[in-house]
Amino acid sequence: MASGLATFDEFVQSIPKGAPQAVYLLHGEEEFLLEQAVEAVLEVALPPAHRQFNLDILRSGEMDIREILSICASFPMMADHRVVVLRDVEKLNARELELLTGYLERPSPTTCLLLIASRVDMRKKPFNALRKAYPVLECKPLYEDQAPRWVEERVRSAGKTIDMDAVRLLVAYVGTSLRALDAEVAKLILFASPRDAISADDVGSVVGVSREFSVFELQRALGMADTPLAVSVLEHLLEGGESPTFLLVMLTSYFIALWKIHELKRKEAPRTAIASEIRVNPYFLKEYLAGAQRYTGAEIEEALCLLAEADTALKTTQADPRQVLHTLLARLLNGKKANSQTLA
Repeated sequence: MASGLATFDEFVQSIPKGAPQAVYLLHGEEEFLLEQAVEAVLEVALPPAHRQFNLDILRSGEMDIREILSICASFPMMADHRVVVLRDVEKLNARELELLTGYLERPSPTTCLLLIASRVDMRKKPFNALRKAYPVLECKPLYEDQAPRWVEERVRSAGKTIDMDAVRLLVAYVGTSLRALDAEVAKLILFASPRDAISADDVGSVVGVSREFSVFELQRALGMADTPLAVSVLEHLLEGGESPTFLLVMLTSYFIALWKIHELKRKEAPRTAIASEIRVNPYFLKEYLAGAQRYTGAEIEEALCLLAEADTALKTTQADPRQVLHTLLARLLNGKKANSQTLA
């Protein structure tokens, strides 16, 4: 099977049971997916009982390439296949790559060679030829707008569901690292048991944040220009130990999204394109559109300047973080009229 597989799931589904390809190239910066891909190949290529004598996990630079290729050429012991995992392929020099290319032209039919690299130049040998002849999977870190779907699928694979507020809150606090998200999802599944549904309150209990007073509530209050609500949410967040720097990062991201919405609406971009560009789940786009309608382009630019000033004050002065953030809110909301209705 040649490469061109678009997703991790397609890659896993393409591995024939008991008949793996002679070579796989797995590359990219998302180590969690790389490990999952290796496990997926091992699962169908080599039963656990046969791995002691037929599985070799090697690293480029720790062993001569000729010795590595000799292992690849050796026959399996009491098994149909031998699996060789060669990590850090990007560290192979030109001579080593030439020797590897020679093996790849006529690989052992009883060996499954997994080439692992953080990054490779697919235009050069042997990778350009590998792309045409064998499965290739690129494991990229997720974008922020891709993480919610990954979390939902991970939870669904465990036989549970998770509501969108919970997903949004989890991704905001954990980030897009799949290893970190996977660990938190596992905790949530255990915490929610025996219930089938995971809520934002569960995320609050496990990750240590509050659903009622989350950073999204603060963004929503700013979007509605609701000063009393914004002040109340900010105070509860700070009392709960939330990092002032984190709050500034999230608020800056919010106003950058509003600025992008102004530009995209000027170009008459459809809602789907807007949601994709600002990396927001379409489910929450309405709130962002409402905020963009309330703030003019000039006000958004001013807000970004105020946020930058607050960030500098926190990092370079002895100013009280609480006072810095409350002053920031007052300046952001100065003269704006509150409205709790959805505007878009």
